[in-house]
Amino acid sequence: MASRSAVREPLTAAPSVIQLLGQALREVGVAYCQWKGHARQHRWASGEGDIDLLVDPASAPAFTELLGRLGFQPALAPNEEQIPGVESFFGYDPLLVKLLHVHAHYRLVVGRAWATHYRLPIEQPLLDTAVQRAPFPIPTPHWELIVLVLRTLLGRSLRQELGKEGADWLNGIQDQLRSLAVQADLPTVHELLGRHLACVEPALFDACLSSLRPGFSPWRRALLRRRLAQRLRAFARHRPIADTIRRLIRRVVTLNGRLAGPPLGKRLARGGTTIALLGADGSGKSTCTAELYRWLAPNFATMAAHLGRPPRSVLTLVVGALLKVRNALRRSAAHADPDGDPNVFPGYVALLRYVCTARDRYRLYVKVRDFATAGGLALAERYPIEQNRALVGPVIRGFVALAPNRRLATLLRNAEEWYYRQILPPDLAVVLRVDPEVAVRRKTTEPPDYVRRRARIIWDVDWSATRARVVDAGRPLVEVVAELKALVWSAL
Repeated sequence: MASRSAVREPLTAAPSVIQLLGQALREVGVAYCQWKGHARQHRWASGEGDIDLLVDPASAPAFTELLGRLGFQPALAPNEEQIPGVESFFGYDPLLVKLLHVHAHYRLVVGRAWATHYRLPIEQPLLDTAVQRAPFPIPTPHWELIVLVLRTLLGRSLRQELGKEGADWLNGIQDQLRSLAVQADLPTVHELLGRHLACVEPALFDACLSSLRPGFSPWRRALLRRRLAQRLRAFARHRPIADTIRRLIRRVVTLNGRLAGPPLGKRLARGGTTIALLGADGSGKSTCTAELYRWLAPNFATMAAHLGRPPRSVLTLVVGALLKVRNALRRSAAHADPDGDPNVFPGYVALLRYVCTARDRYRLYVKVRDFATAGGLALAERYPIEQNRALVGPVIRGFVALAPNRRLATLLRNAEEWYYRQILPPDLAVVLRVDPEVAVRRKTTEPPDYVRRRARIIWDVDWSATRARVVDAGRPLVEVVAELKALVWSAL
């Protein structure tokens, strides 16, 4: 008789978010198809590319409601890249530990988002003839060839073709062109064009198709692109002049992309979020912040801020210089150290420096909140909250009783505490909790007693009484980052 341990149910892999999406769309009866990109499933199925879906506007409410149930969030492109009838949704797949980007097209738009683009009025016949595939239905080969030729030709400029990566885009579509040439016959393609897009004559389409073969002159292809654009001018949408000016200014400031400029990531349509990563030295705050930034920044407007070390204002620099001069005159900087002897009055210049630091943190906090209010994602280290005041918070109160002039010290204390009171709690607080002894082993650049004492400030707090989410930061980094990603996405 076989032992009970030998008889096991076969393991079934959990379905991916993409599989769940395809299944749910079929069950709900949404009229849609994956109008491009299905030939490269290995890319978008792994979170490396967009999932471009053409959706019947009548199915839009059911489509967006279903995406919301699966955890997808709507996002807005920068102004100069927004296209009416096109929306972006991002979802998180814990199996991939990556973000999935669904591009929903309620109108079939081709061309460059930041320049002139064209709405092709062929959505309905393309949807009506879509063929069911897994995970999403796709166009018939005839429609796919039409769309591929038009979007490929109109999606590039002569300047891009003559650039250093000019040949890559053309080589990348050759396999798909050869496959479609076998499946689609040109007489049927011509008949569909004559019925649904008569402005593109068969001869022009054939010439455009031939221009996508290797060896075709980019200059001749540019002439064909211009002819095609003229035929489609009734469906063209030109960018507002304000968008064009903004794009030109950005190109000038960044020397046409040679210098790194601020990212133009998408912003969350429902508003952004401030995410505070709390923890002591050795908890991995900076590493985790960098990992989250690398994860979010390619798709979203993302900023990272360290409120423990904010940018110094001119006033702070002046006061800091005065403090150095005073310390040099005294031949000792011990009293200027916030971790120095608490029984010695550090001087009014040092107190003023604490006020300046509080002001700098407040100014950075305002930038963080403004960024999040505009739909961005702000990652903040060393965020001042009640539970970590000993690490980042008011200092002057402990010196008021030692001050020769208590009235002046009280005024400085009130000014410092006013700035910290204006810093409201973040939208999401994540505590990276690590055993103090683990923190000591990790943070070898500081004295062990110093690291241990600061780590205990976070370790001894009863976080269950707060809204903060606690993460065990003593585990391997990959596990910590995976949990952080899930927490962050669930809070958006």
